[in-house]
Amino acid sequence: MRSVLEEIKSRLDIVEVISAYIPLSKAGQNYRGLCPFHTEKTPSFMVSPSRQIYHCFGCGSGGDVFTFLIKYENLSFQEAMDLLAKKAGVTLKRSQKDALKKGERETLLNLHRDALLFYQQSLLQSPEAIEYLRRRGINSEAQRLFSLGYAPQMADALFSHLKGKGYELETIKKAGLVSSGTKGYYDTFRHRVIFPIFDLRGEVIAFGGRVIDPKDEPKYLNSKETPIFNKGSVLYGLNLAKESMKKLKYAILTEGYFDVITPHMHGFSNTAAPLGTAFTQEHGRLIKRFVEDVVLVFDADPAGLRAAKNALGILLQCGLNVKVLSLPEGEDPDSLLRKQGKEAFGDLLSKTLPLVDFFMLQEGDTHSIARDALEVISKIPDSILQGHYVKLLSERLKINELFIREELRKMKNASKLRDTNIQRQNYTPEGLIRSRPREEIYILQLLLNFLSSDSYQPEKAERIFDSVSEEDFEDLLLRSIFKKMKNALMDYNALISECEEEERNFLTELSFKDEPSDAEKLLADCLNRLKNKKTQRLLHELQDRIKEAELKKDRELLRTIQLEQQRLLGLKRH
Repeated sequence: MRSVLEEIKSRLDIVEVISAYIPLSKAGQNYRGLCPFHTEKTPSFMVSPSRQIYHCFGCGSGGDVFTFLIKYENLSFQEAMDLLAKKAGVTLKRSQKDALKKGERETLLNLHRDALLFYQQSLLQSPEAIEYLRRRGINSEAQRLFSLGYAPQMADALFSHLKGKGYELETIKKAGLVSSGTKGYYDTFRHRVIFPIFDLRGEVIAFGGRVIDPKDEPKYLNSKETPIFNKGSVLYGLNLAKESMKKLKYAILTEGYFDVITPHMHGFSNTAAPLGTAFTQEHGRLIKRFVEDVVLVFDADPAGLRAAKNALGILLQCGLNVKVLSLPEGEDPDSLLRKQGKEAFGDLLSKTLPLVDFFMLQEGDTHSIARDALEVISKIPDSILQGHYVKLLSERLKINELFIREELRKMKNASKLRDTNIQRQNYTPEGLIRSRPREEIYILQLLLNFLSSDSYQPEKAERIFDSVSEEDFEDLLLRSIFKKMKNALMDYNALISECEEEERNFLTELSFKDEPSDAEKLLADCLNRLKNKKTQRLLHELQDRIKEAELKKDRELLRTIQLEQQRLLGLKRH
């Protein structure tokens, strides 16, 4: 397995792979960019072409090309390996692929595929569900495009089907497709139109259901979160909309299943929506992968205004340009398009509101409108754009621009303090390094330098391995890394692959530190310090044994221990 991983890595350039997702600029021997894993204004994400690693000095995330793809694309290791193998031109043997695809994730994906086929077949056999979709204006082409289905009214229809396909009860429960009751297990979705939820690669990972009978509750129901589904990182319809978004250079974001399907039917195929939840940072980062401009569609009621304000702040913070489409009262994209057609919706799109105009729609006094607007404006990473909106806000509200700028400054300072406190809780620059024994850190840094391809010196690494043992490391994290270094057969890339997340983050951070000017002197000092620390530990242990021997009045044992103590004291003096 390792040889396959290393062959893939050897054929790829991490800079080329990562720059396909985020812009990178040259920074000395390395490359720098804005971290895709947290929101930041100053680039702290570094990529090393010589060591084929990345590390963010803002959030602490680090790793290799596999780690990046797994985290950025939300892939399993198997999926990342398949994708990178294809990119590198490496053919995976069938047995290797089969071995990789075993496991929980693939089983859950297979189960969801089988559940989808069952729901689709059930729709064809349900005149009631087909009639409901017809009344909602959903034609057969849209049904096929969005893979719509139907969950039968029978309590355990899907459960029985999946059991018949050989799936274990625990797997079906883990997928969230059954629940337990007094009479056994019953389907989560019953007598509902089913909306399959797909990831960006077109894999079905969850389901949404809408009641057909208006007396049933709740009206909408989504799959629970599972190992393959997190609703805060998925947008409904994005798998279909992403290419149109790139082509049209903007995205339309709405609020529900029908508010995505109906626009697609009318030619607005760049439409997507969150899954019954507020917009998240992950949603913003997802959109930014495809476009820079967003039109946010919201209902013109108080709840819609609140949702739009929340989404605005997040999307702007992610560096997106956002305009707002305010719908007529009582309308949503689905109802508007069905009643008034494509031209009416297109006309509204041409009249989208800039940020400041959106806030002018809100009820309230001038002060509250200004504060609400500034709360969102403060999240814009571009200071020039911030200044533009401050000027507009001043003009529209007829408030002195200096007062608005002062209020914005206070907000930004308060926000910065909150962010700093949060960051300190999670990660601080050199947070994984600073609090650990320096000599142990230096030993690992020297080993990294000796084992990396750009300064490969295996004989010096061997010298350290011969002189230092795992027990010489007091810090458990560093001890574990040292052990893996020794087991990695002096292969730096293999080492990164073997490490757990915290170990990998530590190593990538350490890899970006400047090399010591006098490695030989530093190594000698570190070995001496480790030796003295080990001697000191042994002396403490002997002191405890002396007390025990004195309590037992064992003179012979006491004499033996004291001789060993004198020997160690002699070593310490030298």
